[in-house]
Amino acid sequence: MLYVHTSILTDSPCVVLRGMPSEASGQALSGRVILRLCRSLKVSQVIVAFQSTCMHRGSLWSSQGALYDNTKLEQVLFNATSTPLGYAVWGGSAETSLREMPFSFAIPGNLHESVCTAFGNIGYEIKVTIRSCGFGINTWVQSLRMPVIRVPEENILTALALSEALRAQADWLGAVELQMLGDSAAVPDEHRLCVRSIIRPLQKGQTLVDVGLRLIENTRFKSAMDRFGDSPKSSNVLCQTQIKPRDESWHALSLQHEHSFDLELDIPAAFRGTQYDMDTARIHISHELVLTVTVVDSKQAAHYLRLAVPIQIVPKIALETSFAELPTYGKSSSDRLLLDSSHAAVWAEDESEDGQHSPLLPPPSYQAMANIRNSLAV
Repeated sequence: MLYVHTSILTDSPCVVLRGMPSEASGQALSGRVILRLCRSLKVSQVIVAFQSTCMHRGSLWSSQGALYDNTKLEQVLFNATSTPLGYAVWGGSAETSLREMPFSFAIPGNLHESVCTAFGNIGYEIKVTIRSCGFGINTWVQSLRMPVIRVPEENILTALALSEALRAQADWLGAVELQMLGDSAAVPDEHRLCVRSIIRPLQKGQTLVDVGLRLIENTRFKSAMDRFGDSPKSSNVLCQTQIKPRDESWHALSLQHEHSFDLELDIPAAFRGTQYDMDTARIHISHELVLTVTVVDSKQAAHYLRLAVPIQIVPKIALETSFAELPTYGKSSSDRLLLDSSHAAVWAEDESEDGQHSPLLPPPSYQAMANIRNSLAV
């Protein structure tokens, strides 16, 4: 029978560090530890700790530097070892069987973010240890996984970079042109990525066999070298999809005109299938979206075409910035009036007694000002 039931409730699901390790400020990680005792227990100490849980993979680490630095922050929530009895009796009544103890940690801004790669894992957890006196089990341990993520500083340049549209275009020997279109080149994990692929023939007599899309994660471990003196690398296909275009008679599709296909990919969750983009002194992780097309030319020779474009996998919080709430030109009534030359002409003639323009109307557009100058010249 389990005498102690422990629950760890945090105020935030993860630790978010903003900025590079050299500039990011520390963050507070707070929460509560709730203990429920099924019977009377002599408790001597309750300790909560924020610590790293890391692991290396392979035999490379016997002679190379580590991927991580051990981290452990401890806080004593209850301590009765200095009392005459050395313990306190908890449980036995409704008032003493339930305990709630708050905790708070100051997480440094230069902490390495969580990562899960082929070279090793960097993880963090909140660990609660309960020590008691008496016979039988004297220690109870409960852990809660706590990811640490890093996002860029919130500024207009970062917002523009994360909102950049996905665009890629290339042609193969002047015979076939490939194009990829998407809403954004930065997408969060656990997200459905929708991409439109366009195949445009530039020569006659070609046949389209299949169209595929895949998301590839590239990892490079900078602080180690293999036997050839190169940094170890790994490449992994996270998700992929493929379609085989057919005409009405179920034959391969003849490329007589432009064709477009909508492809979708379900991006896995972070740390359980994919990893956020990062570039640190020890590890570099990047992603690329690859469009693959198989084409048969007029001589019945198969050609395998490939179009790749970089794409960022970022935390959801990195895309939820205040700059995303700024109004666009299409939503601004003043901007719509600005494009109307009739309002601009009225504004030019409507002046107050002190020579100032009326604030009720928007300023004229450049085109309207040019029209006014031309009419005056005539």
